Amino acid sequence: MRQYIYLIFFFLLITLGCREKHNIEQSEAFVHTDGRDSISVVLHLVGNTFQGTYTESRPGGFLITDELSGDVKKDTLLGSLYYTPYKGRNKKRKAFALLKQNDSYIIGKGASYIYMGVPYFERETLTFNGHILRKQ
Repeated sequence: MRQYIYLIFFFLLITLGCREKHNIEQSEAFVHTDGRDSISVVLHLVGNTFQGTYTESRPGGFLITDELSGDVKKDTLLGSLYYTPYKGRNKKRKAFALLKQNDSYIIGKGASYIYMGVPYFERETLTFNGHILRKQ
């Protein structure tokens, strides 16, 4: 009888110990305005990944809405921007980077390439002196 109790306790311990951790989902909205131009980014952070939307509006009804996705590496978000070029038909993908600084993000700039369908920045060309997105 004692062996059965130990066996049940052992399986119970394994079952509780092997449970998957729950990832906390976090949603944030950021905006950058420069005169009549504006950039709006909505991020959904789950664990070490992110998804979201990138919206850019300019005078004359110029509006672009794109999709973001990628990985979170410490204070940097590296991923891709899936967008439709202005007056274009086919969607394209390019590398995208954000650097977290306090409660805001800085958009990264650099030479973006695609290798086997995966966008990336050329080594040592990524700089974070672009637009600053502030929390909305």
